[in-house]
Amino acid sequence: MDSAPAKKIGLLGIIFFVFSGMIGFDGLAATAAVGPSVFGWWAVVIVVFLIPNLLMNSELGTAFPSDGAIYDWAHKSLGARHAARVGWFYWINVPFWMPAVYLIASGILSLLFFPDAPVWVQTGLAIAMVWFTVFICNAPAAKGNLVNFIGGASKVIVLLALVLGGISFVSTNGPANIITWESIQPRFDEGFRYAPTLVYLIVGAETVACMGGALKNPRRNIPLGLFIALSIILVLYSLAIAAMMVALPTSELSLVGGITQTFAILFGDSAAGRALTVIMSLVAIAALVTYIVPWLMASSRAAAEGADANEMPAIFGKRNAAGSPVGANVMTGIVATVALLLYTFMSASADELFWSLFAFASFLLFVTYFFMIASFVRLRDTHPDAPRPFRVPGGKVGVWTVALMQAFVLAVSCLVFVFPDIMDGRINLEESAPTIIGIIGSVILIEVFVRRMVAPAPVEKTSSG
Repeated sequence: MDSAPAKKIGLLGIIFFVFSGMIGFDGLAATAAVGPSVFGWWAVVIVVFLIPNLLMNSELGTAFPSDGAIYDWAHKSLGARHAARVGWFYWINVPFWMPAVYLIASGILSLLFFPDAPVWVQTGLAIAMVWFTVFICNAPAAKGNLVNFIGGASKVIVLLALVLGGISFVSTNGPANIITWESIQPRFDEGFRYAPTLVYLIVGAETVACMGGALKNPRRNIPLGLFIALSIILVLYSLAIAAMMVALPTSELSLVGGITQTFAILFGDSAAGRALTVIMSLVAIAALVTYIVPWLMASSRAAAEGADANEMPAIFGKRNAAGSPVGANVMTGIVATVALLLYTFMSASADELFWSLFAFASFLLFVTYFFMIASFVRLRDTHPDAPRPFRVPGGKVGVWTVALMQAFVLAVSCLVFVFPDIMDGRINLEESAPTIIGIIGSVILIEVFVRRMVAPAPVEKTSSG
């Protein structure tokens, strides 16, 4: 007897998928730490990066929807070795980024319920969250879709609580930071070291295309779902960042516990206020856990595609009966667990530990977007006759404009992630050493595997007619 066809994900599912994967609290406190000028930089990033990125993803996602997304686009346009590099970079950032996110979640739990517990307790909680996420991603797509709905809803609830609490607080207490037209102008000050988080907060639209086979009418729903979801996200982010700024001075914001700090001030020290702080903090933890799910699903699917093509070790291609890339998921869990254990020994403070992992993982993630931009440009030449329900306007000029704007923003972001004070003319090699060593080690590891496993191959090309 044939099994029933898998349930397809529609427009609402895409919107909540984007909410779950792109609304992140891990970079929210760091973004607020930029100071009032964050709003000026936010406007710059929207124009120079977000709009071009949305245009590019809408074309790629509708013309070439597939489980592998960035990997497949690179394979079609740049060849097997570059596709393998994409698979490695896209996958390897996740097991280092996941510990950073779950250190926030475990830190919130410790702050709420056992503030005197040693760091190993937080590490143990973070490891448990890692393997819970692996379990969810190994489940059938329908359960993953349910997680996306829960994650998207919980994030909207937390952001709305921040916004409403901020409005109530500032109306009676006044803001902790004065926000004026002059103060929101973009500037290269001390807070600029955290400015790349603005870019980090809005990348990830390609994760929808990674679910291409499970989407209903992707040619219509991908661009529409991205536009609706990103419009809502931008408004919520801006208001939530403002709420954190009115609650306490940016110099006092903890990168790890900033959300709970803000709730505690906004809701007050009454019994009801403390209860609200606990409830909203727990909802934030649920949001953080579900935040990882779409990213792990996307990176593991890309890695599985690479293994199928003999471009990554065979373990990454192992799938379970539900079709989930269980091998790549489990490998992610193992590496994340090892990273948590190792970095626990090296941690000086929770904020420093978080930022080291966060900056390192974000750099690796941003590398994949350079490949994606190059693929976007090349696919116009290698596959000129592919149907493009959505096409970036302007011909080659439009394509190159969209590509170069994004590449410039990513290059500056990567530079600041590695050298936070470079815009002030200062480079602190001691501070940057862990990130540099991690990047060099990752690149060497990836190149060894790529050159041993993947032979140079011609790029796929279709006739222009």
